[in-house]
Amino acid sequence: MASIRARLLAKVLPLTGLKAVFSDAAKLRASIPKSRAKKIAVPGKALRRKFEVTESTKDGHPTFTISPKSGSHRRILYIHGGAYILDIQAGYWGLLGEMVDRTDAAVVAPCYPLTPEHDWKQSYDWMLQVYDELVSEVGANNITIMGDSAGAGFALGLVQMLRDQSKPMPHKMVLLSPWLDVTMTDPMQPALAKKDGILGIDGLRAAGEWWAGESGATDTPPVSPLFGTLDNLPPTAVFTGTFDLLWPDSRRLKEKADAAGLWLDYYEFPAMQHVWMLFPIPEAKKARQQIAAFINADLEADAT
Repeated sequence: MASIRARLLAKVLPLTGLKAVFSDAAKLRASIPKSRAKKIAVPGKALRRKFEVTESTKDGHPTFTISPKSGSHRRILYIHGGAYILDIQAGYWGLLGEMVDRTDAAVVAPCYPLTPEHDWKQSYDWMLQVYDELVSEVGANNITIMGDSAGAGFALGLVQMLRDQSKPMPHKMVLLSPWLDVTMTDPMQPALAKKDGILGIDGLRAAGEWWAGESGATDTPPVSPLFGTLDNLPPTAVFTGTFDLLWPDSRRLKEKADAAGLWLDYYEFPAMQHVWMLFPIPEAKKARQQIAAFINADLEADAT
């Protein structure tokens, strides 16, 4: 059974207005100018006191790096969610700071080009440069790629692209509430839309079309990486919840991974909302511990 805090969260989420916006494509598009007018949420004072926080800019898009004060040779490349239309939000920094604490890795959080001003091609080209720089800095074997929602879809598509281009592969991958099929046509989703307190089908379908760009091909990778192959990918962990509109994407990924022989650690939390691991609930605490354990597993094995 979900915790009391989780059940309260499910009641509160629709009051944020996100559900209403993501349930209507016109409202979603109308919300974009207001979103762009806001400043990007940057790491706060508490994180800056505890960690080393730096910012760099590539083509006008910032990347934030949160590092242990003692430094680290390991990196977590974190690709944030937001349906490819929203910049990184303040709620991410708590999770990312905890990942630095628990893994002793520096977290690199890029604010990539967003849709509808840009499409997948421009964003992937930009992100490939970020990844190549990290490989030059610490080596691919010291990199974990991690993301949530749209960012998790971006992460899987990026790793598939790295494989197809014969580039060095990251050591591991972590996908949180991943959005892997932007067509929004899974037969389970209409029923799940009544349970998910954040997402709606119509808005996400529109965002997926904007992400696809002029081609309009929403059912091909990397726009929808679920339609790509899973062979020769790094060990992967997936975290999903059964009240998440995107839960079917994770289920289908697990089925494909089992068939392809992909090392996939699959964590399915009953009655959890979309991206529940970002919220102050007991289930999120447990998930964050499991995420860090997955990232650290090889280090612990080496130490024994």
